[in-house]
Amino acid sequence: MLSIVVCTYNRGDILIECLESVIDTYTHDYAIELIVVDNNCTDATATNVTLLAESHEYIKYIQEPKQGLSHARNTGYRSATYDWVLYLDDDATLAPDFFERVDYLMTQGGYDCIGGLYLPWYKYGQPRWFKDQYASNLKPQYSDLTRLSETEFVSGGIFMVKRSRLIDVGGFDPNYGMTGDTVAYGEEDDLQVRLRQRGIAIAYDPLLIIYHLVPKYKLNTRWFLKSSYNLGKTYLATHKMSYNMITGIGALCIAIAQTAIHLIKYTPRLLLRSYYLENWKIDTFKKPAKWFGAFCKGVGLD
Repeated sequence: MLSIVVCTYNRGDILIECLESVIDTYTHDYAIELIVVDNNCTDATATNVTLLAESHEYIKYIQEPKQGLSHARNTGYRSATYDWVLYLDDDATLAPDFFERVDYLMTQGGYDCIGGLYLPWYKYGQPRWFKDQYASNLKPQYSDLTRLSETEFVSGGIFMVKRSRLIDVGGFDPNYGMTGDTVAYGEEDDLQVRLRQRGIAIAYDPLLIIYHLVPKYKLNTRWFLKSSYNLGKTYLATHKMSYNMITGIGALCIAIAQTAIHLIKYTPRLLLRSYYLENWKIDTFKKPAKWFGAFCKGVGLD
């Protein structure tokens, strides 16, 4: 019934924790296959997964030589044999009732494309300034399965969709997304935009839960600003807007306006003992960084 696709690139150790979480949580109430797509790993991924597959026949190990997360995700669904494909990040573990919730969503949920909730997994500790919301897609306004508006999107790190729908839209666009060690985004939003163009509703379920690793390199403000900037470089295109001088200047105006508003809004909070300089940097500059990335891409500076 369910094909779980885990795409991976050189994270062999943490990948094993992810796969073991699936093994430990799987209740065998319905058939699954666990497809691991190796996107040119040079570490021990191949050896580790092959050994694990020897004792768990539902694990499939596949190699995708074309570098890029979108290529790997497309290989995953094309290799799937079941009606539902669930994409799971390789640095995540599952909530205890994960498969029970998946069963409900497949049989009674009423949607063909559903994203879940990821909560932070602090394997390497949590700095005192680091808020849980920095590493979660929690939407407090939703307490159960909910259809999202056209401007809301779910995360590809915990994302289930009917295989037939992926075939209809041609899967993920390889022009977007991570490529090796290069940080890039957009493939998930782009896919959801194209699904919606076909009349497919996107739903969010806060009861479909994973715990997503917060790696050491994300425990600093520089990561937040850099990732937001990189998101901006694909934001206009994935939302079907053109990159040109007009949209670029428009994005710059938004970035400047947001910065000014945020400086006024957040600077006074530095007087609070529970509000740190790191919080101020993220609150003030993260959103403008996205629009500055869109500006740079629009006018050809990046």
